[in-house]
Amino acid sequence: MSDTASSVQGRRILLPETAKLLSPVALTGEFYPSSLWDGGTHSTLPHVAPVPHPKGLAGAFLDSVRELTEDARAIGVQLSGGLDSLATLVYVHRVANGRPVYAFTVDLTDDQGKGAVPVVRRLLRDFGLTGVELVVIDPKGERGVPRWSAAGPRLDALPDLNAVVAREAAARGVDILLSGSGADELLGVPRYGTGAVARRQGGRAAWRYAADASRSGAGLMGEGMAAAARLLPSSARARLYWAMNWPEWCGAEATPVLAEPYRAMAAEWSRAWVWEQINDHAANGRGWFAADAYDAFFPHELIPAAGEVREDSPFLTPGFISAAFAVPLADRYGAALPTPYLRAKALVVGLFPEGTAGLLPQHKQYFSAALEGQAARFDAASDLVTADVGLIDREALGRESDVSVLLAVASLEAWMRGAVERGAVIG
Repeated sequence: MSDTASSVQGRRILLPETAKLLSPVALTGEFYPSSLWDGGTHSTLPHVAPVPHPKGLAGAFLDSVRELTEDARAIGVQLSGGLDSLATLVYVHRVANGRPVYAFTVDLTDDQGKGAVPVVRRLLRDFGLTGVELVVIDPKGERGVPRWSAAGPRLDALPDLNAVVAREAAARGVDILLSGSGADELLGVPRYGTGAVARRQGGRAAWRYAADASRSGAGLMGEGMAAAARLLPSSARARLYWAMNWPEWCGAEATPVLAEPYRAMAAEWSRAWVWEQINDHAANGRGWFAADAYDAFFPHELIPAAGEVREDSPFLTPGFISAAFAVPLADRYGAALPTPYLRAKALVVGLFPEGTAGLLPQHKQYFSAALEGQAARFDAASDLVTADVGLIDREALGRESDVSVLLAVASLEAWMRGAVERGAVIG
């Protein structure tokens, strides 16, 4: 559906479908459950057949970057200081051939008090990314307003800052703004892989994998249960996997911020969706390792551009996705790498030149304060379209402290208000 006002003039937003955005699975999974429009259609990122690339994953990534930047006169990269966006910039630098390259970094401070900009400056220096112009965005400065999309509310965590990046990119004549989006979901190491890693890489690697796995999720108990579950019929194996992997989604209720009857509708839909996933895993005979890899990536939404500049990720082109799923799952783990973060990102580390692992960030940065600040800017006591139409319970919203819920409601409110301004009807 087009983003133009004429495309939504007189169209009806369906509140039962919109309520699903605040269901337990959609909140955590960050996807649109269905079309929000009467008579509309909806599709997430499609499945592609796994096909190995003749030059390996690095060759597939190079092709992906070339494909996306082929017609661009100037190229921008949203550079966070993490591995994924850095890999994107390294390959953009490789194919630029004299074209201007800009790296846009928001000057956030992580949970350990470390700023993103010093990290980025060091990476630019260490990787010899000469000619790349660094543009620093001040998060305390003027916020932007992201471009409205008929697809639905923004699913990105900091849309106001992403809009500023898009504006600055447009001011510099950037034709495409790339990111590292999708890499974690597509290439991350799944849980329940101790046995697979042992068969592929040997016992020493499996012990290290198990030690890393013990730090999160179901831990060592989950690894043991996954091994035992291989003896079960596929249906029982899939049900037990879901109960172990996603306990919060088993019989979960929707957030009380949703008003009735929409809260009950969202919860009922969530439970039905869970059973669809369980049955799909069973029908396809997926073990726990494969099921977790599948659930990490599907369903996957492509977030609309925040401004006028085209946005994309080389991790999310059909060709790269196809090549990534052709890599054996156990190869996603890099036992020889020095930190759990790098070991879990082995396929991304493998995109960098050999011998540069020591130059890479050794730990993942988290920016909780930025998310909390974004949620705090949402005025739950103001006039809300979502409350006026009976979708949101204002009293429950006033008591809500969950940042993810507040950000989702703020995004939904901005989207619905924009739809009304374009002539949409809510009902």
